[in-house]
Amino acid sequence: MPVIPDLPWTTDRTVEGPGVVLLTELRLRRLTDVPAFFAASLAIRRQVAGSPGARSLLLRAQPLARAFTTVSWWDDEAAVRAFARTDPHRSAMRRWAPRLRSFGNRTLPGDGAAPSVDGARAAAAAPTV
Repeated sequence: MPVIPDLPWTTDRTVEGPGVVLLTELRLRRLTDVPAFFAASLAIRRQVAGSPGARSLLLRAQPLARAFTTVSWWDDEAAVRAFARTDPHRSAMRRWAPRLRSFGNRTLPGDGAAPSVDGARAAAAAPTV
C-alpha cells in the first residue's frame, strides 16, 4: 500500500490513437536518499507535463520501501526518447544510477486510455503472444 497517494497528471489536449506506455520501477539502496530522490522525481514530473507528446503520468512513491514507480503515456516512442534525453531527466538518471538497487522499465502498447500503475504492472507481467 502506498504511503503517499499516487500523483497523477493528464494533459488537457485532445489525444488520438493508442499511444505507448512506459512503466518504470526504481528502488534506492539507502533510505537516506529518499527525500532527495523524491524531490528529483517531482522535478521530472514537471518536465513530463511540459514535454511534447506526453499524455499522462502517474508517480507512485513508497518511501519506506525505497521504491518509486512511474507510468507515463506518450504519443509515440520518439516522444519518450526525446524526453529521456532532456534535462532534468537525463542528468537525474546519471546522478542516481549508482544509488539504485534496482531499475527496470518496459514499453507497452497503449489502449487509448490513461493507464494506471496496477494496470501497467499487470500488462507487463502478462505473457506475450
